[in-house]
Amino acid sequence: MRRGIENSIRQILRTPLRSAFFMILITLSAVLLTIGAGMYRMSDQNMKRLEEVFTTICTVSQTADRTETGHLWDAEKKSFRDYTYPAYSHLLTTDALNFSGANYIYPPEHRPYYGAYDPSFTYPDNSYIRLVAQTRERYPIVEVTPLEDCVPDHPVKLKLLRELYGRNGNEGREIGDWETVLFCDHDNPTPQKLYAGKTYVMALTWRPSHQDWIETHTGVDKLGGEFAPRADDVPYVISTQYTEDGEPIPDTMPLDVGYEEVTEGFYDTPRGQRWIELAKAMAMLEHTIPVIPTDSTGLLMSFYNGNATIIDGRDISEKEYKDGDLVCLISQEFAKMHGYAIGDTVPLALYYADYRDSASRDFPPDGLPVGNPNHMLNAEGKCYSVFENHPYTIVGIYNEINKSSSSNGYDMAGYGVVIPGASVKNSDRNNILDYGPMKGYNTVFQIPNGTIATYLQNWEKQNTTGLVLTFYDKGYTQIKDGLTQIKQIALAMFITGFLITILILLFFNNLFIGKQKKRTAIERSLGMSKKDCTVSLLSGVMAVVLLGGTLGTVLGATLSGVAMQLLTALTNGAQYNTTFSNWVHSVANTDTTQLPTTMASPLVALACWAFIVLLALSIAMLQIRGNLRSEPLKLLSSRDS
Repeated sequence: MRRGIENSIRQILRTPLRSAFFMILITLSAVLLTIGAGMYRMSDQNMKRLEEVFTTICTVSQTADRTETGHLWDAEKKSFRDYTYPAYSHLLTTDALNFSGANYIYPPEHRPYYGAYDPSFTYPDNSYIRLVAQTRERYPIVEVTPLEDCVPDHPVKLKLLRELYGRNGNEGREIGDWETVLFCDHDNPTPQKLYAGKTYVMALTWRPSHQDWIETHTGVDKLGGEFAPRADDVPYVISTQYTEDGEPIPDTMPLDVGYEEVTEGFYDTPRGQRWIELAKAMAMLEHTIPVIPTDSTGLLMSFYNGNATIIDGRDISEKEYKDGDLVCLISQEFAKMHGYAIGDTVPLALYYADYRDSASRDFPPDGLPVGNPNHMLNAEGKCYSVFENHPYTIVGIYNEINKSSSSNGYDMAGYGVVIPGASVKNSDRNNILDYGPMKGYNTVFQIPNGTIATYLQNWEKQNTTGLVLTFYDKGYTQIKDGLTQIKQIALAMFITGFLITILILLFFNNLFIGKQKKRTAIERSLGMSKKDCTVSLLSGVMAVVLLGGTLGTVLGATLSGVAMQLLTALTNGAQYNTTFSNWVHSVANTDTTQLPTTMASPLVALACWAFIVLLALSIAMLQIRGNLRSEPLKLLSSRDS
């Protein structure tokens, strides 16, 4: 056998140019084959990773179909001021989005946010400073008496008698000192006369004083500025309770203005009890936790775009969302303020549902509430009662990057709590304090990645107007298109390398083995066995294949990363239609969008090397078999083989 190997090597060396050419070609074909296989595998893995990391969601907003003009009296200018506001002929529901071919992962749902009452829940001290300054002093509920008979069509002085809700909470504090407040029924063109000696209960809202009053007034009032009583300007006085279908429920005790005369036994009457309930509701808001129900944190825009992230514990699992488990996520500020840790429970007594606003619009992201004076009485003039009460186990703590004192609705609320929507078993039908059109911050759905175009084709067939759909996919469409192009190029390179490898092996096996039949006949005549002849013919060819294949696959695996980076840069630089990608809105978390472009796995190189070797061996053995089947004497008697 050793002699056969030596003969084979010498035979290869006798034709150095031919052998070197064979070596170069098999190396290049191995490079091409390995680069193609490596890039194809990397592209395929990256596309699978895209499916795991990227999600495609869509926010839904109903547009106003008209604008209406309102007229507001200005007591200072003695004229009406016009203002416009959007109006809706009717409110669309998510039924408009349920059509054949929608293929939802999470279907659209017009979600509320809930208010949970916990008397032990408190805010930081600096929050209470703002609470007093911006809520208790700006939206007080007080008893007053005029210093003299007056018509409040200009600033008049009222003596403060008692606070139902104000600087010192709602303990009904009697005013001992001589304190006054400026008052003007500013938006009422025909204010009613107030009489000295009578007591009035008022729900006030702060506004700057009249300019002429500021210039002439020299006194110092307890509460700076001026207060107006109009119910239109004091929305928390009136009830805006709705049915579950979004129909308003008429207020059983509507107020024409934001004040009433207090007579003996007034607070024992239904109207008097309404004022007590209003003060109670305002105080409850100071201990209210905003609760955000959802089917996935990926449907909350702040989590989706990376502004909110889990910093301790974990996210709520898909199973927990589906089963409605009593688990929750709380904000970092919430955890620090109340000493909560992973595994602790938070009592959540849900008592109202708001289908108009988002939690962050009413409870700013900075966690410093302003009391949220927002229609807190039901149509019967009562505080809303608790409709769902459970302790929720904390599984994760999140941080919201935005700490501003106002929000567009897409941020996480200060001290907000995220719960599975399915965990709320009881209906909120009797606790809907406000209802509005679908907006991007309260109506979201998720569809499979890469199906935006298909969805829109089916959506356009519905001929539904009045809804704006805004898709977010973190650039999935753009990245996938680029990877698809790379995958196609890689497949073409692999097929080309595959075919070239076969042709090269067929050609050179024919040269080094197929045309060596006379040599085989001589060796057999000299007494070499078929086994020795096989080794003699095979060794040299396989030595070249092994060396060239090894060099080519190693080089191909190394260059595959370079080729991947180059093609990725080229495809990213190409022009793509990103109309539905919203790349600029959702690429904040760049870690999830950076896909690997390193060299191919060693397993790919090994597989390509094994393929080349086995293919070469198979072709060589077929050629050798043909040589050994020929009769030696017949071959030796011929002129040439």
